[in-house]
Amino acid sequence: MSFYNFARKVCVVFLRICFKLHVKGIESVPPCGEGIILISNHQSNLDPVLLGLYIKHRKLFFMAKEELFKVPILSSIIKKLGAFPVKRGKKDLGAIKKAEEIVNSGKILAMFPEGGRSKTGKLLRPKVGATKIAVSTCKKILPCSICYSSKRRFRSNIYIEYGKPISVVEIMDNLDINRDELNSQNLKIIAEKSWEKVSEIYNLQREEI
Repeated sequence: MSFYNFARKVCVVFLRICFKLHVKGIESVPPCGEGIILISNHQSNLDPVLLGLYIKHRKLFFMAKEELFKVPILSSIIKKLGAFPVKRGKKDLGAIKKAEEIVNSGKILAMFPEGGRSKTGKLLRPKVGATKIAVSTCKKILPCSICYSSKRRFRSNIYIEYGKPISVVEIMDNLDINRDELNSQNLKIIAEKSWEKVSEIYNLQREEI
């Protein structure tokens, strides 16, 4: 058993004890070998763990701030858990290239387009990083929403739901956007369009609470 799967199983047991977990749409996660970009809203440090908790057949890969990789023991652990460094606040071409390699090799790249945690629970506007990678690799986006019923109290509810994969190529065709003529404004439009599904799932989750 790999360290990743061992850690995932330990987290499943621990989080099931601490919270009431509700998961939907796991069948939307594509089979092994299909590269895809998983995007989700971000409210808690638990989110990266929750995203991959019930994806038993695949490993998730994340960007993580480079400062974490300067801590010897922590660096080794997060690398085994699929994290790779990114320089925040800068255009890190190395991290982007690594992200593209991950998706092109048939793996799942998980990203939080909001760029940080929402402290109010309201969804923030998405940044274009995930969209750029989706466009450059021609891979689909897998939307996901994580919703907390309250502050992270013992035995409170957490809802995780995956939506159907979204094709950025189809979005561009529908909006009549030419890939060769992409600019920052078009990327924002595509990012917002992809984010609509996350927002839709999240709003439905809020209604059910």
